[in-house]
Amino acid sequence: MTMSDDAELREVLLSHQRRYPRLQIQDLVKLVFQNEFAGGHMIADPQSSLERLREECRALADNQGDEEPSDVFVSIGNGLCRLQLAAIGGTGIHLTTVNQFFVNTARSRRGDLASLEQKLEVLRACCQAGSLPHSPDDLDDFLLTYRAQGYPAISHSAGYRDHYKPAYRVVDSAYRDHFALFCRVDALFESQGTVCVAIDNPSAGESALAALLSRVYDSNLLAISPGPGKAGQPQ
Repeated sequence: MTMSDDAELREVLLSHQRRYPRLQIQDLVKLVFQNEFAGGHMIADPQSSLERLREECRALADNQGDEEPSDVFVSIGNGLCRLQLAAIGGTGIHLTTVNQFFVNTARSRRGDLASLEQKLEVLRACCQAGSLPHSPDDLDDFLLTYRAQGYPAISHSAGYRDHYKPAYRVVDSAYRDHFALFCRVDALFESQGTVCVAIDNPSAGESALAALLSRVYDSNLLAISPGPGKAGQPQ
């Protein structure tokens, strides 16, 4: 980890503790794990992933936490975000699109255990310094068992689940950065069936945007062409 990576993770940990004051050590370890590995597993069957997403969204109306999330995306650092399902209702984004964000992110992120261990040391340093309201001894006890288990993906603590009712997908921050465009494309699919997105000046950034779109949408439905017009503008 570089010093900037260390500082970014430290700020992520502190910001999540402020946002979710009932965070437990287990939830912070999960946050560090997601910062390194994203969802933590490959998606063998995108269709099954989509069905689970639909079921989870159907259940949200009857299973909201004390405070409904106002932000669609919450950063977890390392170019990743949690996309909060309870906050997407009015955006017009399709669940098939959200699922593709998730699947693509899981396929593109690997991470490694050595890096995870370094990041857990950042968490420990925050506890040791008193920046987080958790005992470093309690963290060490948790990590002793966690390490023996091989650092698996873990669930949120019962207290966190009961209070906050977390429902999200970990996705690449690029989807957050271009979320308005994805919402617009999905809206046009509703009215037109097919969409053409004009990309002006095929610079590295615009080429990356074109690649991002092509990984989400079926090429039979979405065409990407040179301008004219504003880059990334659906037509």
